[in-house]
Amino acid sequence: MRSARPAPSASATAGRAAGWLNHRVTPEPAPARDLRRLRTYTFFTVIGSGPLALAMAALFLAGADDGVRPLAAGAAVGSVALCTAGLALHWHGQGPWRRRLLWIASLALLFAGVAAEAASGEIGPAWGAPAGLIAAEGALLWSLPGRRSLAVLLGTAAAGALSALAMQLGYMNFGALLTTAVLVPSIAVGIVCQLWHYRVAQELEQARGLAADLAVAEERLRFAAELHDVQGGHLQAIMLKAQVARRFRDTDPELAAAEVQAVEELAREALRDMRAVVGGYRKTALADEIDSAARLLKSAGVEASVPDKAPDLDEDTERLLGLLVREATTNLIRHAEPTSANVSIVEVDAQVTVTVVNDGAPEATEGGNGLSMLAKRFDEAGGSVEHALDNGEWTIRGTLPKPVVPRPRQAPRAATRARRR
Repeated sequence: MRSARPAPSASATAGRAAGWLNHRVTPEPAPARDLRRLRTYTFFTVIGSGPLALAMAALFLAGADDGVRPLAAGAAVGSVALCTAGLALHWHGQGPWRRRLLWIASLALLFAGVAAEAASGEIGPAWGAPAGLIAAEGALLWSLPGRRSLAVLLGTAAAGALSALAMQLGYMNFGALLTTAVLVPSIAVGIVCQLWHYRVAQELEQARGLAADLAVAEERLRFAAELHDVQGGHLQAIMLKAQVARRFRDTDPELAAAEVQAVEELAREALRDMRAVVGGYRKTALADEIDSAARLLKSAGVEASVPDKAPDLDEDTERLLGLLVREATTNLIRHAEPTSANVSIVEVDAQVTVTVVNDGAPEATEGGNGLSMLAKRFDEAGGSVEHALDNGEWTIRGTLPKPVVPRPRQAPRAATRARRR
């Protein structure tokens, strides 16, 4: 008698209704959302460095003793604007030729502004920020991604050397030199490192997506292998039982009915194993596979010799050796006409070997898809699968290393002697 289910509450019904209404609204994955935020932050940081450098130059020019020099101010504005345009083109991945022309023009305006200020008086620290902007754009434009730090270092060294030369010639004081030496590497390193950080985040996101795709592909391969291993033997046994039932349908109805019942049980077991494979909860034991092989061979009229007891092994080793027994049994029934089969297990040193031998094998026997997948699994586990045909006898042998069992730690000798006393 079935038990009645309780009626759903109003809150649960409302929750399901809300979930149905929001079925099309899928939350965005957190890594993609964070990467988009990082892209926005990087864009405003890099492009915003231009207005920041211009503001710093304007403050230094306005604080000069003789006021703002129009020619120097115009050169600073033009240099920063052209360099910022080059950074914007770099961000959008557009042609390097336009960026090179903009960079050269920006550098020319910088030198023109410095020369104009030197002609009117002493060179101030206003050109440190534009020089840092130009050094960053030059590193992005003229160097490879792995050597941009060296390019920034060379640009900083060049700006420092020119500033030191100007100070030696009397065109710049020590304060302006120190300001230039600080602003150029700070702005250049900030821009280059910010772009590098975003590129690394992009590569990590691509690697995460690739890892997800590989995980899906690996799961599909696992499912295909499990499906082949599980359903291959069941379907072969069902076909064999159905042939026997059809053959004895008129001469021996009782035997035919028994075989039909066996087909039903095998189909039910196959369905149960299929659900276990889909859920990933199926476990393969060597002893169970040997018993199943003995029953299948007996029902096929094959005289089988199997070991009385399987050794105690770890789960992974038993699973692979059990798959070997299953694959060998399925193949000998499907492709051969055997009268006898022998399953043996040998443990030597740190290895365990399972061998299946049957007669009645055809001459043109080759390893199929199942044996190829099985050999690949054994190789990954550090073992091997061998198969050979000799005088009508087909032999398949699988070898795996036995897991190392850690020895229990012995008590110290002093403690042992104390216990003996």
